[in-house]
Amino acid sequence: MKESFVFILSLIDLEGDLPIEVIPKHFFRKANTEQTSIIKELLVRLHPYPWHRFPYEYSLREIPKEEPDSSQYEYVELPQKDWRYWIISFEGYNSEIQDLEFAAALLKNELELGFTVLGDVPGLSSGEGGGYIWHMPSMMSYFLDDPHGTKSAIRICPEDIQEIGANYTLIKGTSAEHKHIQRAFQRFDTLKSLPRKSELVVIGLFSVIESLITHCPKLTESSDSLMHQIRTKIPLLRKRFERPLDYEAFFDPAKEETIWLKLYGYRSRIVHGEQTDIDSGLQILKTRENVIAFLRETVKLLLLLGLKEPVLLTDLKRC
Repeated sequence: MKESFVFILSLIDLEGDLPIEVIPKHFFRKANTEQTSIIKELLVRLHPYPWHRFPYEYSLREIPKEEPDSSQYEYVELPQKDWRYWIISFEGYNSEIQDLEFAAALLKNELELGFTVLGDVPGLSSGEGGGYIWHMPSMMSYFLDDPHGTKSAIRICPEDIQEIGANYTLIKGTSAEHKHIQRAFQRFDTLKSLPRKSELVVIGLFSVIESLITHCPKLTESSDSLMHQIRTKIPLLRKRFERPLDYEAFFDPAKEETIWLKLYGYRSRIVHGEQTDIDSGLQILKTRENVIAFLRETVKLLLLLGLKEPVLLTDLKRC
């Protein structure tokens, strides 16, 4: 079988020497002309709005308007050499792609992998050559989150790509004794199938956090509640996180304990079917998008810690 590749769904800009070997025999690079043609054909097939222009071929330029806090954008076509069709190429089968996807999701500016093309496919419509694999729910969710392609490209560097490889090595080294960490990865990945700004994503992210650091509470002890466990354990674990958990990047300034109380209060409103607007009682949380972004970063940092210090996380889970 000739070279296969997985398409990088995320819109990214990268500068540095290419290709970069992510893991042995898997190379991060720009798609060549033939691969780009295949990617575009598959995007037409798989995109929920195939008549829209694809964001990989243009940039957006903001046009300020006279009204305060108002602006509009215009599309600026990119020269073909600057198109953002990035891939990870490999030979053989796609047995490592799932773990690479988990590893790429742990970056601060996480990368999302799209469809995988197996073998050299000169013309998919001809039915000859290899084939392709994709996960429809997560791809639909990704594109529906930004149907008009107005998000800015993520800037990454070669060190980020190398970090994917380092994360992958940690994932491969996870012991069977810590299956709850492996299950947490699966659940975190599954959330991509939901609408990205859904209330259910908030519940799902909380469930991953709880699965990693909490035990089933004793109903007779208020100090054993899930909320108590989270607001006391996160500050301890945060000191060992791979990177700082910057509360003020997401929320209004407040004490760490206060923020977790508000977050858990928001979670409770959702699960009990109450009004879930970010009102005056939860104002420091700003928006649901901020809540989701913060919880995703918290989950990523907990997963990284679990990969590096699984015994610590497992022991603390029992406390």
